[in-house]
Amino acid sequence: MIILDFLALTFGLHIVLVNLGIGLSTTVPFMKRAGERRGDEYLLKTARKLMKFYAATYGLGGVLGTAFTVFLLSFYPGFLGLAGNIAFVPFALSILLICLHFISIVIYWYGWDRLSENAHFIAGLAMMTSAILIPLGFRAVFGFLNVPIGLELQPKIHLDALKALTNPTFIVLYPKSITASYALTFCILAGAFAYRMQRGDERARDYATMFAKYGLVFLIATAILGVLYAETLRVYSPYKFDNVFAFLGTNAKYDVSWMFMLKMAFVIVQFIAIAYFLKAREKGILAEIAGAAGIGAVFTGELLNAFSQYPLLIANVSGLPAAVVRSLEGILNMAKPNPLTTMNSLYAITLAFLVPLLICFGVLIYLISTD
Repeated sequence: MIILDFLALTFGLHIVLVNLGIGLSTTVPFMKRAGERRGDEYLLKTARKLMKFYAATYGLGGVLGTAFTVFLLSFYPGFLGLAGNIAFVPFALSILLICLHFISIVIYWYGWDRLSENAHFIAGLAMMTSAILIPLGFRAVFGFLNVPIGLELQPKIHLDALKALTNPTFIVLYPKSITASYALTFCILAGAFAYRMQRGDERARDYATMFAKYGLVFLIATAILGVLYAETLRVYSPYKFDNVFAFLGTNAKYDVSWMFMLKMAFVIVQFIAIAYFLKAREKGILAEIAGAAGIGAVFTGELLNAFSQYPLLIANVSGLPAAVVRSLEGILNMAKPNPLTTMNSLYAITLAFLVPLLICFGVLIYLISTD
């Protein structure tokens, strides 16, 4: 289970930062645009600070994403080789968008006060659009892992990308991921402005309220899509559904309902905190709690989605021929990792590098936030 702990830590932190990035890549260009049109120096300075924060978190998110890929390659080389071959198109799409997003970040950051207002805003829209589209390919892969719709065995094993995009679990999971990103980011921003409000920044009150309202709207949208996603799992990936909702008496093989309950606790706290903040705006701590709870909800939610199919790497293989399933049994089993990766010294060395990295990141974010 130590293997899964490493995968969970790097993947969960990566996803939290990715979600935050989607929201910030949308917020920054529009906040700067509003500041330019109003001649509002307060908005312009805030947008620049948020962009600096985003650039820092994007860098760490990329490092953690790479670490997760390396862990996955080391622990399950056979699976990653198979998945990389089958899901080459969605992977390639996301990698291309990651490259474009990085370029757009560089252009937007270094174009600040250098490009014209309209050109800079267009660069910001490119940054926002690429950030929203990056999860498209990865979520298509997650949908494939829920149920391998689009998998073709003849003339050789490959993925029909168009069929994969019709996967019912993907159709709901992708927009749910985007709304969750905005719910998380807006709750965190509401908390950040509430903190500034508590320190005497009167203008921060209005923005804390505005982002709290946005956060509540997207939180409700995420909850609705979450119910729809659960229903698609019930119909198309019952193994995964049973594991998540074991408390209902389902035929669970690997009970992760405790993780679902933990996620729901975070969501409820997030919802109540942000709703009460809108009623009692003097209590900025409520918005800060909502932001923290949002991080917990996203972190646990992603781990729940990933590990609710344990020990299977593809949750529903009922549509595949028995001979194919038998030949892939070892590759598709998370309980059978690469034996070379079970050495305790390997984990000690990894922790020796990972812990200082996270500490340095925490210090960096503190310095940026208090600048």
